[in-house]
Amino acid sequence: MTRKPRSRLPPKLPDRARERVEQPPKGPTLPERLKHEQVAGRSTRYGRDETLGAMRRVARGAPKARLGLPPFDGLATTHVEAAVAEVFGWEGDGARARIAPARTVEGFTAACVRILEVAGSGGRIAFATARPASLLPLYRQLVARADAAGADVLSAIETPVIGPSGRRVRWIDEVAVVTDGAALLAEDSVEAAHEWLFTLPRPHLVVCDHTYAGVAVGAGIEGVAFADLDALALAVASWQGRALRIVPLDDRRPPGAYGGLLDLLETLSTEPDPLAKLLSETASGS
Repeated sequence: MTRKPRSRLPPKLPDRARERVEQPPKGPTLPERLKHEQVAGRSTRYGRDETLGAMRRVARGAPKARLGLPPFDGLATTHVEAAVAEVFGWEGDGARARIAPARTVEGFTAACVRILEVAGSGGRIAFATARPASLLPLYRQLVARADAAGADVLSAIETPVIGPSGRRVRWIDEVAVVTDGAALLAEDSVEAAHEWLFTLPRPHLVVCDHTYAGVAVGAGIEGVAFADLDALALAVASWQGRALRIVPLDDRRPPGAYGGLLDLLETLSTEPDPLAKLLSETASGS
């Protein structure tokens, strides 16, 4: 038997098994990052029974639970439960309340797309947060992207004093927050939200949370709202068809915990259809 010269042998096929082994391991998915940072997943602060109690307060129309929204007509607890299941992805299983990471990804992506749509048309956008210790850096990045896309980002310097405590709304890098003059405060005051809107021209879109979102949507303004499990009335408003996009998340985490969402924001400049791409990646972390 004659051995063929090496030069006439067919090329050696690649070792696919070795290639698979040598490929660098993939990092965690965005839903996995959100769960690890406790931005989504099982809540560390809200239990199931506590959240069910909050649902009942919203259904009863308790003013504090409504976050500045007008009363809901004919609202039952079962309706609130349906809204929370749809927006937060929680099914009442387990002792802890839950925010499905996939819903956070979906909500944030849809919110960013809408912000950039309004910005691209030169629309007026107003930003405000009642949780500055956690969310202010995230809002600042959204402001920067909206401004770069052509938005008229609305801001002022500060409002007059609100009530006897000496607090007022002040703008930090075009994001409205409440301050006592010495510190930025976690403030759920309906009065502050009304003063915020009164000070500005009427926006086409607000990007905010808590009472800022409730008051604005109640006034007929389209909104993007970041909502934790203490803001269930916003979920009901969205579920009922108000012009309100919800980003469900834990809104008291350290600013660095939201790094995955900032990375997601960056993909919007490179992906032609970021929503379709990202939704395909959420199953493993949902």
